[in-house]
Amino acid sequence: AHLPEGVYAGGLKVFTEQFPEVAARYYGKAARTDKNGIVALNTMLAQDGFVLYVPKGVKVERPVQLVNIFRSDVDTMANRRILVIMEPHSEARLLVCDHSIDDVKFLSTQVIEVFASEGAFFDYYDLEESSESTTRFSSVFVEQAASSNVLINGITLNNGLTRNNYYINLNGEGAEAILAGMAIADKEQQVDTYSHITHAVPHCTSNELIKYVLNDRAIGAFSGRILVKEGADKT
Repeated sequence: AHLPEGVYAGGLKVFTEQFPEVAARYYGKAARTDKNGIVALNTMLAQDGFVLYVPKGVKVERPVQLVNIFRSDVDTMANRRILVIMEPHSEARLLVCDHSIDDVKFLSTQVIEVFASEGAFFDYYDLEESSESTTRFSSVFVEQAASSNVLINGITLNNGLTRNNYYINLNGEGAEAILAGMAIADKEQQVDTYSHITHAVPHCTSNELIKYVLNDRAIGAFSGRILVKEGADKT
């Protein structure tokens, strides 16, 4: 598929070479390492990553799909980074699919940083369809400017142990965030979701909807916090 002119969808290493100033401005700025040990571990060990960069006013009509496949003969750990930069009044959708092929133990740490500038629209779909021997720790950090609209949708269809962390900061007036998620788990699968949404300024909207369907000895957990800062009226 042909992407619109100026749009980048590819490796982090190449992106830092082609857009060094942009990479320096955004990479690692939302995912703080001082309060989260797994984020710090990921930041230290990540060798490459995936970047979606959409310039000002550009609309990507078709969704971009990223497929991650675990394949190995031995127990394996992977540390993955995703960086999404949406410039003012841009629009895009990203679908990330996780799969595990072999029966060895897999450990995945994943850090996603999303920067939505003024008036940007971005949808992020995370579909996990791994295996019972896969352990995944995923942390999504979202920074939203005025009048931006971000949808985060996490779906777990098959897994072993999954922890999904969502940190969303509404930094500009008129920003809207939708956090949705669902999980279908049985046997001894575990799905754990944590969310923290910060309304830093007035006139912002956030919506959350998380649903689990559990069977056998499966465990589903959810813990969510919403912080409305002083002066963030009309939240």
